[in-house]
Amino acid sequence: MDTPTVPPMPKGAEQFGAWWDEAAAQAATDFFSRYLRHTEGEWAGKPFILADWQRDRIIRPIFGWKRADGTRLIRIVWIEVPRKNGKTELAAGISLLMLLGDGEKGGQVYSMAVDKDQAKIVFNKAGTMIGFSETLRKNVEVYKTSIFCPQLIGSFKPLSSGPGGKHGFSPTGAIGDEVHEWPDGELADVVHKGMAARRQPLEIYITTAGLKDHGYAWEMHELALQILDGSIVDPSFLPVIFAANDDEDWTSEEAARRANPNYGVSVKPQFITDECAKAMRSPRAENDYKRFHLNLWTEQATRWIPMSSWKSCTLRPADATYWRDLEQQMRGRKCWGGLDLSSTRDITALAWSFPPEKEGDRWIILWRHWLPALTVQDQPPARRMKYEAFARSGALTLTGGNVIDYNLISRQVLADREIYDVQGLAVDRWNATQTAVDLQGEGVNMVMFGQGFASMSAPSKEFERMVVGELLEHGNNPMAKWMAENAIVETDAAGNIKPSKAKAPQKIDGIVAAVMSIGLVPTQRAAEPSIYAKRGLRMAG
Repeated sequence: MDTPTVPPMPKGAEQFGAWWDEAAAQAATDFFSRYLRHTEGEWAGKPFILADWQRDRIIRPIFGWKRADGTRLIRIVWIEVPRKNGKTELAAGISLLMLLGDGEKGGQVYSMAVDKDQAKIVFNKAGTMIGFSETLRKNVEVYKTSIFCPQLIGSFKPLSSGPGGKHGFSPTGAIGDEVHEWPDGELADVVHKGMAARRQPLEIYITTAGLKDHGYAWEMHELALQILDGSIVDPSFLPVIFAANDDEDWTSEEAARRANPNYGVSVKPQFITDECAKAMRSPRAENDYKRFHLNLWTEQATRWIPMSSWKSCTLRPADATYWRDLEQQMRGRKCWGGLDLSSTRDITALAWSFPPEKEGDRWIILWRHWLPALTVQDQPPARRMKYEAFARSGALTLTGGNVIDYNLISRQVLADREIYDVQGLAVDRWNATQTAVDLQGEGVNMVMFGQGFASMSAPSKEFERMVVGELLEHGNNPMAKWMAENAIVETDAAGNIKPSKAKAPQKIDGIVAAVMSIGLVPTQRAAEPSIYAKRGLRMAG
């Protein structure tokens, strides 16, 4: 461990009469090693010795720089650091330092997050740290939703977004965790305004990188960069960002080392190597690796399916019509379906997913696609020729006229039910036409399936896993391949994903139908078939 030095004075600090208080900086550092212990992993129960970067880039500047009146210079801290670098453990330690080390009577410290469970993560770690320390146990009381210090009449509580419970309070300190998941800055604004009467309030926000142009974290990230480059002067705001360079090779060890200050300690090189290898096989996984392990902000939508993997998702790559053979081979097999019903003039897609019957077998997916014939004639020449080729191959059925023939779709579903053991059919809950009602009346187990992140993320990730892992058999269906090439995946701040029709360059209806069918499989396996006849249409997700 290097000898600590005086950190650079923040630009513009002279206006506050800033001075360096070495005793205060050292006391803050000593608080960790003297009273706190790590809570998990190989260091659980061992003294919390701050890493050089934690000590010199964060703790010493926060607690060492003072204003002319002796209060802290720094009031807001913005920290960006990748996963596995001990940020939550550090946040818990700082929370206890704010509660016990400021010496302010009636202090109120809060752990902030978008939901109660996330807010409790830092809070619970702080409680565990207290349990490890005999001194803290004697002076601090830990309850389910609060930590209380009788001597200082101070408290530490979790705080989440949502109405009520936040107005009229007076925080002395607050820690915001995983800020990239916050949709807006409402919670931060309420907390900031509540600090107005405090002598030296402290807000600390700590997060991994998120999505560009999305949410409160992106606003704060841009502000932090402007303060770092000097275009905005605010000595009360401390920005601390660990990230790879945008223009360097993201697969290199140098990029990983630059982004991860705990590389080789809590961030294991082999883990990073393995995650990087996964990222190189999938554009979506690449985005996740860049965000979570290199701390690079990424676009919300990205190309999804690696076509090199898609090409390997068949046992007969030279057989262009293998999908037709599979239709016969799957006779009598259990399957679950996804029906992406279109508007009257667009593509409707039906996908049947057949789970493996024994270990080592692949998932089989069969597709049906429909499109009004006159819609094809209205397309630009290149797309019209593509649709006509799909129709000649049998992968696309053209319905008469200029609107989709829903009766034809219903008849196909019922015909498929005669040859396959259909367990259920998912349909978009907001686009469930009379077709879904009619099929339910015919005894098909129709399930309303949401199209949002909550319903689509898990099956989307499973579909991706099947493709990348070559666990899928698509039978070389040409229309499914075209849609796989078009597929764009959208990501939310929490890392959930779903295919995005709006952002895709061309049609992806068959891929959406396949994801829905996969999403139905675990739901239906645990279900009693007779229940659905009584319930009618069922909601999933």
